[in-house]
Amino acid sequence: MALNYKYMRVLHIIESLEFGGAEKIVISLANSMAGTHDISICCLKKIGALGSEVDKRIHVSCLSKGEGNDYFLPFRLARLIRKNAYDVVHTHNWGVFLEGGLAGFLARTPVLIHTVHGPYTGYPDDSISRVKIALRHFSERLVARGFNRIAAVSDAIRQYIVGEIKIDPHLVVTVHNGIPVGDTLPTHRARNKDVVFIAVGRLAEIKNHGLMLRAFHEVIKAGLSARLLIVGDGPERKNIEDYLHQNQLEGKVVLLGFRSDIGELLGEADIFVLTSRYEGISVALLEAMRAGLPAIATRVGGIPETVRDGRTGLLVGLDDLPSLTQAMKRLIQSEELRHEMGKHGHDFLTEEFSLTVMTERYNRLYSESV
Repeated sequence: MALNYKYMRVLHIIESLEFGGAEKIVISLANSMAGTHDISICCLKKIGALGSEVDKRIHVSCLSKGEGNDYFLPFRLARLIRKNAYDVVHTHNWGVFLEGGLAGFLARTPVLIHTVHGPYTGYPDDSISRVKIALRHFSERLVARGFNRIAAVSDAIRQYIVGEIKIDPHLVVTVHNGIPVGDTLPTHRARNKDVVFIAVGRLAEIKNHGLMLRAFHEVIKAGLSARLLIVGDGPERKNIEDYLHQNQLEGKVVLLGFRSDIGELLGEADIFVLTSRYEGISVALLEAMRAGLPAIATRVGGIPETVRDGRTGLLVGLDDLPSLTQAMKRLIQSEELRHEMGKHGHDFLTEEFSLTVMTERYNRLYSESV
């Protein structure tokens, strides 16, 4: 049961509300707090497609920042914060960390919180990039001193913030992502011939769809009845289409593009697959747990905090094709194991990754920082 907290004016700052895990979390957190606090969201670049999901009680604004550096942006943000007398400014993701931190300092915000939802976008491995990263880390350490707390969505990300960026460990806490969870486990669809795998995420190199496709190809060559649904779009789509054509998998693998009916698609599937090279706490994975699906996922980032290996799903090594193939085969061949893991996953989600639990932790973080 949630405690009673002091009424506050809270501003969430994020680059946009386009499709993405961090964006979904910001909207869920803001919506869940709308009844107890005065909540606003400021998008630095654009509002985006998910803006329609924001509770009508929440004011959403946009500063229309262009590409590249905008040295006046912290001052514009500071004016917005002062004008509305926000008690809490909560920034999200590295893209707004420096500007949001400087704006909070200029506006003398009582409580300044930042959430790290994932790692940096990759830098090339060269001397110039290493200098840029060093300068960026130095700037982040300076700005971090103005924050009351920095929340990492997984212990793995917390270790990165403390170990690599060298931000004071006393500032950094872990607050796992959370999503709305129903009281009962969803019922599964009627069994047909094929076991249905589903993957949800941007078609980008970091998601490592190539590994997933190679393993699934091995499953099909072994004569097992299965289909793979891939939800999402992105720069790797052409490579994926080429692989499907070259290996005659078009009838077994379906590229669905971006979809707004993720819940319904998960309800039609049997197994969730996530082969990322890195994840914080994957919202897509949490949604699969809510749907009662077992997960097969790579042992990277915050995934081992989300998937209990052998209980709620199966973990495999990064780029470990034989292990991934074997995991797929194992769950195809045991409906009982799929249902058992799906139930345990739903229970674990309710205990640790529900929206109620996440909201309570952020409420406590705000109150303790006053």
